[in-house]
Amino acid sequence: MEQVMFEPHAKQEEFINAVFSNRHKYLMFGGGAGGGKTFVSLAILILLCKIHPFSKYFVIRESLPSLKRTTIPSFFKLCPKSFIRTYNQTDQVVTFRNGSELHFFPENYHQDKNLTRMDGIECNGFLIEEGQEINRKTFEKCKLRSGRHIIPLIPEEKQPKPLILVTCNPSQGWIKDIFHQPAMEDALPDGYFYLRSTMLDNPSLTEEYIDNLKNLDDITHQVYVKGNWNVLDVDRPFAYAFDLGKHVGHGLKIDHSMHIILSFDFNVDPITCIAGQTYEGKIRIIKEFRLRNSNIYELCEEINTSFPKSSYFLVTGDASGSSRSALVKGDLNYYKVIKQQLMLSRSQFKVPSVNPSLKNSRVLVNSMLDRHEDLIIDERCRFLIEDLQFVETNESGDIDKAKDKHRSHLLDCFRYFLWTFHHNFIKIMT
Repeated sequence: MEQVMFEPHAKQEEFINAVFSNRHKYLMFGGGAGGGKTFVSLAILILLCKIHPFSKYFVIRESLPSLKRTTIPSFFKLCPKSFIRTYNQTDQVVTFRNGSELHFFPENYHQDKNLTRMDGIECNGFLIEEGQEINRKTFEKCKLRSGRHIIPLIPEEKQPKPLILVTCNPSQGWIKDIFHQPAMEDALPDGYFYLRSTMLDNPSLTEEYIDNLKNLDDITHQVYVKGNWNVLDVDRPFAYAFDLGKHVGHGLKIDHSMHIILSFDFNVDPITCIAGQTYEGKIRIIKEFRLRNSNIYELCEEINTSFPKSSYFLVTGDASGSSRSALVKGDLNYYKVIKQQLMLSRSQFKVPSVNPSLKNSRVLVNSMLDRHEDLIIDERCRFLIEDLQFVETNESGDIDKAKDKHRSHLLDCFRYFLWTFHHNFIKIMT
């Protein structure tokens, strides 16, 4: 293999070897600041451009100012000037002497949420810089466009393999869901690779520099120096009284002598429900259902499969589910479908006529989290727990869904559950 343009440290060399093993299509490197992720990723693209004349690669970051401030200067420090033919600063395209191209491409998601600017891209691969700043839709679009550029007069077996590199710092978004968490569980899908690296893996950083970082605030130090993925940095949490140690339990069981409460939230994607019980002063959230690209019929089937021995349900949830929907078959609404599929009676439905306001339900949720003596959520309710940790409110007090439109739906189920069966808690406590 040709030499890269700098001397890689051990973790960087491991990442280079993973890329050129041709066993992986999607590779992420990082997990902290200062680990050399940008340099090694750019070096790999430069090397690929040199190995494959007339190839084409794209470097994506969230904005052009970010590219100009960090990524592009790093590229010019790294790349031999003798290999560069031209640099078009208007289009941010570097053309190499062998005809290969490297495009610096700003995501600009807030101005182009449908990613229409990416529709015409034909390339051999991408580098997504600082993946925690990039929308998941961009990663999926890169999958569609990677490998679309076919180098003329080159046989198929010698064409560059489609490739997406990602650099990152710890965050609670899609990169954790797709790369970090599966890697921690030894469950990365075929074709995926994740190499965790922090500045402590970079021998070029001096002890004095690293020692000075102790003056950072604790959250910044944990995330960027230690690469801690579990640190919360939420400005306006909806469930500010939620406590992992207090509210999350292990191996909770359904008491089949008591009714099971199902609380639904109806969304195009995902459609969600939580199952819990409330009796003898206890509140237990036992199971969550979160189906992507699905419907109410499949959700009911999941519930029937999960609770085959249960003879009595109580149902609550989103009040809008009582309206007729084009998303269900015939002249039905969601709750009529639930009634049919779960074989329930009308008396088993405790659905409010209107949904509680976010303001009122937020007060109730946090009052109960803070002051209820026995409210436990099973640790397997992963998405509900993440909602309680990470869903934020905006300046007007509404749930901020702009950060992740797939988040907050299990929180909605939880809000409806508490509002229907415990809305008098505040009156009782005051």
